[in-house]
Amino acid sequence: MTTPAKTAAPAPATSDPPNLDFLIEAIAQADAGDSKALDVVREVFRELPRLADTLSNISYQAETAILCNVPPGAQELFREQASNLRTKLRVEGTGSALETMLIRRVTLDFMASMRADRARALAPGETRSLDLARFYEQQADRAHRRFLASVESLARVRRLITPLQINIAEQQVNVAGNVTTGKDRGAGGG
Repeated sequence: MTTPAKTAAPAPATSDPPNLDFLIEAIAQADAGDSKALDVVREVFRELPRLADTLSNISYQAETAILCNVPPGAQELFREQASNLRTKLRVEGTGSALETMLIRRVTLDFMASMRADRARALAPGETRSLDLARFYEQQADRAHRRFLASVESLARVRRLITPLQINIAEQQVNVAGNVTTGKDRGAGGG
């Protein structure tokens, strides 16, 4: 008679996140001028540098500032659109830190451009002075130019980061640096 095999107990799916109340309190105290609290904050970030990105995301704060006067429903719509845009841009990318920063910039500029377009548009029955209409038009144009510049920067960085792929006689060669011809190599040939 065989004994049934014992199965291992399943590991917990996730552990509880660390309690960071002390750090949040230390940040508040440091903001109020407490130099000892500032030392605590610096020490924590020195030991756990990635914690700063987890605790507070500057791009989220920028999104919040861009959307400050937008109604809550529209805010959620814009945030979801920006999130979807970030996801799509990440899928196409290489995952480098520089590329991630530029993706954040593209989405922030996208949100600012959409908000400026929204402010430029008149609600039914709304009127504006010519000066105010020009102001909103200029704001929208500037936001759109910033958006296009950030898209162009992301595209340029992707071209520089992505290795060049050359297929020669059914063999694939990836080149990550400068491509030179044979005559650039000098007399040694190699």
